[in-house]
Amino acid sequence: MHGGNPSIQYQRFQQVVADDVLRDARRGDARAHGQLYKTYSRAVFTLALGICGTNECAEDVLHNTFIQLINKLPSYEGRAPLGMWLRQIAVNESLMYLRKHKKHNAVVSSDEFSFFEKPQESESSDRYPSTSGDFSHRIGEQSDMTAILNKLPEDMRLILWLKEVEGYTHNEIANLVDKTPSYSKSVVSRALQFLRDRMTQPGLATTAGEH
Repeated sequence: MHGGNPSIQYQRFQQVVADDVLRDARRGDARAHGQLYKTYSRAVFTLALGICGTNECAEDVLHNTFIQLINKLPSYEGRAPLGMWLRQIAVNESLMYLRKHKKHNAVVSSDEFSFFEKPQESESSDRYPSTSGDFSHRIGEQSDMTAILNKLPEDMRLILWLKEVEGYTHNEIANLVDKTPSYSKSVVSRALQFLRDRMTQPGLATTAGEH
């Protein structure tokens, strides 16, 4: 469905839910709802924290995502695995949170691009190819990457997380943020290079782990 390394990107949302639990949850059973929360709450929280960068946002998104889950379960048709379906709800709730708090306008300005060292004119958006496996592996190894990701402007962190951790394609990201695929590619390549530079700095992992 998406590119990248599925074993790293999707395992948080690939837990198996028993048929009887799903059936009962669709019927409104509170115990089944609690089981779904136990199964997926950590995955939703991690996603929201990666996109938004704050515990406040992650907690709010977690709460709203499961409200949406309960409300929408009766109409769930099983066209996608439950975890992937829930993940899309969590992404939408994260974007809604950022827009509601006026921190995300789906546009990265030229001023924000100057946050990075500008590439040479001969370099294209493919100069720094996507390295989903490498970046996702670092996310998996580091218990808390928030300190590193928060060095990025908010919109850039959002796009990077969706591409390199969640495995969304550039076309899918473009639709989510109302931009073009080439825009998404450019943001990701610049963000990856910026983070590569920081990840190689001595003591960075230790500093990140302290937050």
